[in-house]
Amino acid sequence: MTALRRTVRLNSGPMRPLDLQTVCDQCNKSRAHGNHTKCSKLRQAQEAERRAREKV
Repeated sequence: MTALRRTVRLNSGPMRPLDLQTVCDQCNKSRAHGNHTKCSKLRQAQEAERRAREKV
């Protein structure tokens, strides 16, 4: 029988914890609570605008 719990390994080394923000940079509320789709769309639009300015 195979092991039920396997450790995740990247390039034969253990995977480090993700470095994610706990507070939304748009609305300054906890990312663990509520819906942040509006924040995500706003963030994507800002990044697209920034990339467009860099190309010119």
